[in-house]
Amino acid sequence: MQPVRSEEEVAELDDADREAIEKKIDESLETLTQIQVTLMNHESADEHVLQQRLERLVRGFADMHMLKDRLNVNVPEEVLAYIKDGRNPNDFTSQFMERLASENQFTNGKIAALTNFKQEYEAMIRDAFPNEANERIGKQQQQQR
Repeated sequence: MQPVRSEEEVAELDDADREAIEKKIDESLETLTQIQVTLMNHESADEHVLQQRLERLVRGFADMHMLKDRLNVNVPEEVLAYIKDGRNPNDFTSQFMERLASENQFTNGKIAALTNFKQEYEAMIRDAFPNEANERIGKQQQQQR
């Protein structure tokens, strides 16, 4: 039976696991770069070095595979499709944020328009039915508080 952990402890574990896998990814990228350099300058004496680097890369992948089950990361399918198409996921994020800002402005515009309409409508009702309107609008304002 596993001990019960607080949310803070779980978050710390998630951060540690995330940092560990990020480190493994960085190491794998570095190893791939070293392999590329070795292959570009390939000589028969470099075969042993190449073999060591390939083994280090495989070990790094195995370590990442073991860490994957401890991570709780949800990546939206849209981002995965974006990456699959060869595009930068940072571009997806910036486009998504721009779209959200645009939708937020649109929504705020609707709210402002409805607020103005409500004020004008209340003014027209007060002009047409002063007694009833003051009672009705006064009650509604008190209920909103």
